Amino acid sequence: MVKLKKAFIFLLTIALLGLLLTGCSTNTSPGDSGTSPPASSEEQTLTQSEKPKPIYGNQLKDGTYKIEVTSSSSMFRIIDAQITVAGGEISAVLTLSGDGYEKLYMGTGKEALADTDDKCIYFVENANGQYTYSVPVTALDQDTDCAAWSIRKKTWYDRVLVFQSSLIPRDAIIEV
Repeated sequence: MVKLKKAFIFLLTIALLGLLLTGCSTNTSPGDSGTSPPASSEEQTLTQSEKPKPIYGNQLKDGTYKIEVTSSSSMFRIIDAQITVAGGEISAVLTLSGDGYEKLYMGTGKEALADTDDKCIYFVENANGQYTYSVPVTALDQDTDCAAWSIRKKTWYDRVLVFQSSLIPRDAIIEV
């Protein structure tokens, strides 16, 4: 009985090992690594030239402008955004699609944990019951770290926002 049990365990181990090794294989051909080849220097230049340069507050005329904001997460969907430019400073009012985030921190979640709560930006409910947040903006067209505090999960989630300049009237941009 003991020999039978050892044989069974041995066969089971071999079968599991075979399954594990088979599960690690891919369906790509031997010459295909599954990644695209590196971009040529011409392709890299095109990509870099297509990306707009950051626009800072001192490059915009004072006023309020509707903009689009992209988010790195579909769980943090911004449905309306307006910036206000005053004296070279930019601030934005963001309206989110849901009500799952209590507060925002302009930085990473790790930085938010190390900072004081008074540096957090709490939501204000607008007339339609939507959560809005008034946040400072360093520049348009550049990645901006933003951590969002989940009410339900009680944890910070890192997001990357890009405040886009595409809707800003060209005559509102000052050439510096």
